[in-house]
Amino acid sequence: MVQVAHRHGARSALVDDNATQICGTVYPCGELTDEGVEMVRAIGKFARGRYNDPSLVESPLFPSTRYNSSVVYTRSTDTQRTIQSATAFLHGLFEDDYFFPVVYSHNMTTDTLLSTDTVPSVMGRSWLDSPALSATLNPVVDAHLTWDAIQAAAKDAWIEGLCADPNARADCVLNLYDVAAAFEASGRLDSTSDLKAAYPGLVEVNAAWYKYVFGWNDTDKLDRTQGTPSQNLAQTMLANMNAHRLSPSYKLFEYSAHDTTIAPLAVTFGDQGNTTMRPPYAVTIFVELLQDTEDANGWYVRLIRGNPVKAANGIYVFQQSGIEVHCMDSAGNMYIASTGICPLDNFRRMVDYSRPTVEDGNCAMTTTQYSNMGCPRTIADNEPVPLRCEVYRRVCTNKACPPAHILSAADYQCHPTAETQGPSSSTNSAARQQQRHHDST
Repeated sequence: MVQVAHRHGARSALVDDNATQICGTVYPCGELTDEGVEMVRAIGKFARGRYNDPSLVESPLFPSTRYNSSVVYTRSTDTQRTIQSATAFLHGLFEDDYFFPVVYSHNMTTDTLLSTDTVPSVMGRSWLDSPALSATLNPVVDAHLTWDAIQAAAKDAWIEGLCADPNARADCVLNLYDVAAAFEASGRLDSTSDLKAAYPGLVEVNAAWYKYVFGWNDTDKLDRTQGTPSQNLAQTMLANMNAHRLSPSYKLFEYSAHDTTIAPLAVTFGDQGNTTMRPPYAVTIFVELLQDTEDANGWYVRLIRGNPVKAANGIYVFQQSGIEVHCMDSAGNMYIASTGICPLDNFRRMVDYSRPTVEDGNCAMTTTQYSNMGCPRTIADNEPVPLRCEVYRRVCTNKACPPAHILSAADYQCHPTAETQGPSSSTNSAARQQQRHHDST
């Protein structure tokens, strides 16, 4: 059994202004491009070749070229480019003309499996403490790019309006990277000399952002409390392995997501190296469950990481880039598997090592981050619930409200419990409920 987590293929840039100049007229901004489709199809073709190879498997996992929903389970984020990428992968895996794939997704504001945007630690570091983020990224910007170079690159990228303030240069550079990466995939980067010249520096700043947001340090108390952002996905993969051992079902699980899913998944597996913090389009991690043919109880896990690259003939081919596989033995000793293979129990211990250390630990934030969400303490504050606060309260219902208050699923405000309201309030509430009952019958 194999589980595949991949980023979507190449897309046009994520911008609001100058959309025609930046994204063109063929694809809306942020949508999967033809190049992106071919990238992800190449992953599917690689999977088909690998898991039908008699030197690697006892019998082919996918003997038929016809899609079969009982063989593959596919889950995507609720974003068009990841849903399209999911089907592109399946079309690489099953090349028959009979193709009616089933792709499951979940509302992005409540998706805690594949979307790390809903994870409090990611929200906090990405959006809720700008001074701390700038203090981390600005030195990296200044080490690799001059303000004049940034301004020239912004003109090439058509985002001069986002790069007018030197104090916001880190945010400008992150936007420049997004446009440059999209241009590189579509073949436009060579025609933008200043943007191309700045591109190596943009890559370094973007990598610093990944390290700041997704890096995990086992000596940091807050990191240990929160756990890694992709824990839910890693634990789901472990659960799928356990279920397969008891009663095999799907041969392949596909998870179509974002760079912000795949990078922290690698961190959960123990790899925080340069490749992890520089995830290209369609970067993929294969998680293979292996069984010793001579020992029915001998179960192992092998990790493979890579991404599609364009060959000389213009065809995308999946190329392995390596992943540092960490394992943990029963004594708690961590080691690197030189073969990329861990005994299943050692792999599970490694994944569990970066779980939150306390119940609801994933909901922990710094005081500054929590304050900047702008959550009203209770409904009595008579203030609206901002979007980030609503997302937090959806994920962290147990941490959302002060004592003697309960979270409402209707407005995500903290309402007093009946006990807090007192007997008269409770009586009035009961009377209102009875009246509503009579009105509705």
